[in-house]
Amino acid sequence: MRGSTSSSVGEDAGVHGGPLMLDIGGDVGALVVYLPDSFAGTEIEIGWSDSDEPFTHTGVHPRGTGERLHQTAVYPELKTGDYQLWHPADASLLGPAVHVEGGAVTELNLLELAPELVSGQAEHGHHHGHGHGHGHSHNH
Repeated sequence: MRGSTSSSVGEDAGVHGGPLMLDIGGDVGALVVYLPDSFAGTEIEIGWSDSDEPFTHTGVHPRGTGERLHQTAVYPELKTGDYQLWHPADASLLGPAVHVEGGAVTELNLLELAPELVSGQAEHGHHHGHGHGHGHSHNH
């Protein structure tokens, strides 16, 4: 779809886990962030990388195709520039600064964040799973 003014990854960004419709082009791009399961149901704030205040946030919901579901935050309309995410638990910086280019979808994979970076979710304690399933054993 090079040269197109919009990128359709689906039809409805309002459905959790459903397809996305991203209206990008010119100096407007989109950012899709993949996060560890401990971020499920949180909201991730985003702002310019040279600012110490976010200007918007989005919810983290499971999305994916087939058997691969990941906790995902989608920012459907961002102007070209460098952005920074903030951790929902303590407003610390989350991951590296990321560049979003107009007319493109930028993906940021934070699935391999070290466990201490997601410790804001106290109920998860020192969970060292790798996100490859639920870790439940059914040995009888």
